[in-house]
Amino acid sequence: MKVLTVIDSLRLGGAENVLVTLARAAASADLQLQVLSLGPSTGPQAQLSPLLEAEGMRPRFLSLRRLADPTAVPRIARAIRASGCDVVHAHLEHAATLVPPASALARRPAVSTFHQLAGQLQGREAVKERLAIAAANRGRSVVFVSSACLESFAERYRRHGRWVVLPNAVDLDQYTPTPATMPANLAIPHGVPTVAVVAALRPAKDHETALRAWPAVLARVPSARLVVVGAGPTLPELERLAAREGIADRVVFAGLRTDVTTILRASTLAALPTTTEALPTALIEAAACGRAAVASDVGGVREVLVNGETGLLVPPRDPGALAQAIRALLLDEPTRTRMGRRARERAECMFGMTRWAKEMRALYENAGASG
Repeated sequence: MKVLTVIDSLRLGGAENVLVTLARAAASADLQLQVLSLGPSTGPQAQLSPLLEAEGMRPRFLSLRRLADPTAVPRIARAIRASGCDVVHAHLEHAATLVPPASALARRPAVSTFHQLAGQLQGREAVKERLAIAAANRGRSVVFVSSACLESFAERYRRHGRWVVLPNAVDLDQYTPTPATMPANLAIPHGVPTVAVVAALRPAKDHETALRAWPAVLARVPSARLVVVGAGPTLPELERLAAREGIADRVVFAGLRTDVTTILRASTLAALPTTTEALPTALIEAAACGRAAVASDVGGVREVLVNGETGLLVPPRDPGALAQAIRALLLDEPTRTRMGRRARERAECMFGMTRWAKEMRALYENAGASG
């Protein structure tokens, strides 16, 4: 089956990385995958392109400048026809808005996936979200990556009979619990406790709370390191906060990395102090690496992390609670090890990419059959 996947852009992010996972799993489900980005072919919005090319997939780019571009739908329709695909799969808001009418023009069934929670939005952003869900509802299926994601849209919009939940997955052969050594260029002394936060440096991920919690962690575990993996606009602010808190020598800003798997496997545990999350890929990856985690109890986080079983949930924006939970696991190796083992078992049961790809194929077949 030939599938054209259309996405807003190929920037580095959880939703975009799903395409790399699907590229790896496609053959196991007899899928022939093509990728079309609505964004530009250069710059930050194309950073994922080399990872897709490493999987043998060369994406195409439309470089659309705005959602209201009158040429957008016809151009996407031409790309759909040229692909020879059986099904079109839109990811993220702009693609979900433009692909269903374009696929109707091209006479191909469309599926759309939402990777974010419905927002409490105003003005233009609220209009964009409303347009996206209305357009997606005209396709054959609307996929939400978690029950929390679906319910957030159901609270704001009329629930549709074509709505389904299909969680994302990770490559369990890549993310393994095999022990590893922290990359030398991070300059972290061997054997010190490390907590990895893997997330784009954006306000919603709330790295600030982790930094404010860290002095209290160091009060009990003085050698501990906080490893912040990711890039984004809040980096200068976070670096200044680390300096003000007097913890700059205990925080490592690792930037964008291609060795996230190694960092997770070498870390003592993972953390995610986010304020909003549909389904946290970073926590799935940590679980697959056999790492217990501490995370904010928001959105779809508890659909990955089971409190008291695979890690600990804490209230969002609460440095004290976050510090207490991190300290508890850093100082309790038996509990931490047990939670990490259960996290891996849960990842194998729920988030393996081979089964996910087969479920995706069934979704595509159903979309084609309902035409």
